[in-house]
Amino acid sequence: MIEAKDLRVTFKGKEVINTTFSTEGKCLLLGPNGSGKTTLLRAIAGVIPYKGSVSIDGQEVRNMRNMVYVSTNLPEAFTLGITMKDVIDLYSEIKDLDQSLLMGKLKDVGIDDLSKKVHELSTGQSILFRTAIATSTNSKLILIDEPFENVDLSKRKKVAIWIKESGEEGLVVTHELEMIHMFEDFRVLLILDGRTFGPVKAKDLISSVLVEGVDPSSVLTVEAYGRKFSFVKNREGIKVADSDSLERIFSRYL
Repeated sequence: MIEAKDLRVTFKGKEVINTTFSTEGKCLLLGPNGSGKTTLLRAIAGVIPYKGSVSIDGQEVRNMRNMVYVSTNLPEAFTLGITMKDVIDLYSEIKDLDQSLLMGKLKDVGIDDLSKKVHELSTGQSILFRTAIATSTNSKLILIDEPFENVDLSKRKKVAIWIKESGEEGLVVTHELEMIHMFEDFRVLLILDGRTFGPVKAKDLISSVLVEGVDPSSVLTVEAYGRKFSFVKNREGIKVADSDSLERIFSRYL
């Protein structure tokens, strides 16, 4: 379980995260660009300071000495000046990395030349490499940041399978709404202006439409742009699954 209580993160003197939530199992963290998705994930991973509390299975992140059962694709977890092979060897020592599984994934997406240095990879290749490693350990919890960004459609489907087959629990950050249908058995947290809402079942969210105001039949009610909105099912309108971004969904009301 990931649990945050009065979790606050400040960047350049501005509070960018202020939220309380808990989630079990696997969950998508959805939000527009600049909403604080990656910042929240970095706080959970313990790579940036925070105030309040965030814990993993009851252990406060800032006090954890060994996060071997947590696996992430955040770039802070990788040494960029060495070769892909060196990174794989390092992860094999500090985590229970399944090299056979990993090499199958890398070959499947065409980045199995291990002599390359990590910083020589393209943006998309780097994301694929880091996500392949993060999903090839026996870690209980995976923390995955924007795994579909700069990745073409055919490879996105492969990455979705990696994530679904990895870990017992996880938090996956994305703004790619069109990928939600690949994760119907996940739950979803929405993050808007540094605040989280949910979780809600992904299959309920993708079949809903956004309406302004509080609706008692909603699957989720959120606050954004100084107003309240509800995601409701069985209404006319553009379904979440048929839109490419949260910005576009909210734009009709702005």
